[in-house]
Amino acid sequence: MKLILTRGNVLCSGVVALLISWFFAQGAIGDADSLTPAFFLILLVWAIGALLLWKSISSVKLQNTSYFKVILGNLLLWITIPIGFIFSHLFI
Repeated sequence: MKLILTRGNVLCSGVVALLISWFFAQGAIGDADSLTPAFFLILLVWAIGALLLWKSISSVKLQNTSYFKVILGNLLLWITIPIGFIFSHLFI
């Protein structure tokens, strides 16, 4: 159950991070000429969070990890999306 929860969360949050970065990188609605690649930093920050989650889960057997730590790791993965958004605004 913990493995399904973690993999499903990584997949869902990855798709959401990809959609958000594509949406903001396209620029204003109706302005198809401009592309802001700085918003793809959202994916970089999300990928760092996903790698940290993978490292913390792979270092200890997932069966021995409490549900609190699994859910906390999954929530921290979702928090990397707004952190990446704030980080990408620094480069605009």
